[in-house]
Amino acid sequence: MMRCASPPCAPANNCRVNFLNQPSLPAFLLARLRDGLLVLFLVTLVIFVLGHMIGDPAALMAPVDASEPEIARLRQQLGLDRPFAEQFVTYFGSLIRGDFGQSLWQDRPALTVVLEALPATVLLTLVGLVFAALGGSLLGVLAGARPESALDRSVNLLSITALSVPNFWLGLLLIVIFAVKLGALPTSGFTSWQSLILPAGALAIIHGARVFQLVRSATFEEMTKPYAMVARSKGLPERLILWKHILRNTAVTMLTTIGWEYVRMMGGAAFAIEVVFAWPGIGQLMINAASRQDFPVLQAAVIIAGAFVIVTNGIVDLLYRYLDTRIRAA
Repeated sequence: MMRCASPPCAPANNCRVNFLNQPSLPAFLLARLRDGLLVLFLVTLVIFVLGHMIGDPAALMAPVDASEPEIARLRQQLGLDRPFAEQFVTYFGSLIRGDFGQSLWQDRPALTVVLEALPATVLLTLVGLVFAALGGSLLGVLAGARPESALDRSVNLLSITALSVPNFWLGLLLIVIFAVKLGALPTSGFTSWQSLILPAGALAIIHGARVFQLVRSATFEEMTKPYAMVARSKGLPERLILWKHILRNTAVTMLTTIGWEYVRMMGGAAFAIEVVFAWPGIGQLMINAASRQDFPVLQAAVIIAGAFVIVTNGIVDLLYRYLDTRIRAA
């Protein structure tokens, strides 16, 4: 509770700000839904504009030996001879109805093609995120609580190394060591749960390193704050201070970092790993669609991935309300 700084203020009760008086959940959800739909609309607009900037879609979609009249006929069939604004309105209206167009490569609805590949990507990213979150957070707390210790030095060196190498190079290194040299795991594809270990491990190492760095810094900062020093002066064990007080105050940093890492995965970081390990997800699908100039599938894949990013940010914002009363008050 706090009092207003500038009088007059009547009645007196109106001068108080209750930090536990949070906005209603429906209003919060509606606001996030509004913002998410606006971002998704902008993503759709950007994709549509880029699709027209790279050249004539009809010429790219037509066979190599197609004549100019055939290209013109295809352009008319696709509606590309109409004004740009009219094309976008028609395209956006189709998206609202769930019509993302027809795949030129597989001659099926583009949305169906993307949704078939989506579960594999979601499985890979979630498994990689779980191990990255658990390993990075635990090691970050332990290292931040004991700076300059052997654990802090060694894990910090490994995390910096993991962040310095390209993700596809790390994937190839894991294949060489565990699949080629040791013969312990499959090199590619998705045939059993063992096929998940290497690609998920690569994601866990890359994104767990960033989680470790941020959680370590947050833990070290909290350990030097006055409340931690007061707790030590009262004779509380260091372990109790760490797990009961420090961990609670670093929860927002952990949640922010973990949510951001999942956004990075679905935003494209996991796609390179999918290509390296021939994982049958959206990343591999987009590479195949790009090589075949299948623009409807590419557009559908980017929009679906963008929707996952928006939903992830919304979930993180919702969890903030229950982790920090100051955020609820704001």
